[in-house]
Amino acid sequence: MFGFVVANPEKLNEEQRAHYREVYCGLCRALGREHGFIDRFTLTYDLAFLILVLSAVTGEPYETLAERCPIHPSKHSYAVNRFTSYSADMNIALSYYKFLDDKADDGSAAASVKAAVFRKEAEAAAGKYPAQCKAITDCLERLSAAEKTDILMPDVPAGIFGELMGALFAFEETELKQPLYDFGVSLGKAIYVMDAAVDLKKDIKKKQYNPLIMMKKEDVRTALDILMADTVEKYRRLPVKQDAALIENILYSGIWTVYADRMRKERGEQMTAEMKGDDR
Repeated sequence: MFGFVVANPEKLNEEQRAHYREVYCGLCRALGREHGFIDRFTLTYDLAFLILVLSAVTGEPYETLAERCPIHPSKHSYAVNRFTSYSADMNIALSYYKFLDDKADDGSAAASVKAAVFRKEAEAAAGKYPAQCKAITDCLERLSAAEKTDILMPDVPAGIFGELMGALFAFEETELKQPLYDFGVSLGKAIYVMDAAVDLKKDIKKKQYNPLIMMKKEDVRTALDILMADTVEKYRRLPVKQDAALIENILYSGIWTVYADRMRKERGEQMTAEMKGDDR
């Protein structure tokens, strides 16, 4: 369900692209330095977005540094602040609990091995952020239960995933907690439905759970428009102090661009599979 919350680089100026890259590289650096080299492979732009939003509403400044790293040997700059470490911990926790969930669902040996690799780091993150990690585990368990009972009301699983995202954004007890939670919930709902829409044909073919199976194509798009409109409305309630143009690029363009690209890819793969079937 992750991978949608990404900027559209074609609509960013050079300064915005550089800052976005620095925040992302800062998260990668934190994963490697605070957790371990292998942990960098869990890196997602979604958690870089978490850094951007939390920094934007609090006005938290970044420290820009320059170093070499194993992945990109040439010296390059990266940006970090207190939200970088938090997002790195959440990156690890999300990966670990998802592996556990996959293991519980289908007994995946690969998921079991991956969970074992990240267990110690995830437990450390849970010690620092118990509420967030409990929300992740609770929501994943409820999502699994909803899928096993074939609930065909997308509001239910989307709402559960929304709660998970809300908990990630609302991690501090300040006056910003509720509006950040509301924004996270709305964003999580939209992401869940987008992911389900992309996977719909594949899930139908494989006879796997998908809450959109009874919805018409045009109704799915209408639902997505409404969910993203609600996400934007919740965003506008936040006291954004910096990086508004970058965040709005992601919300207004980046997410939709990723969604459209994935839908095109899914349709292309479906057509290829059908053609191969005809050849047989």
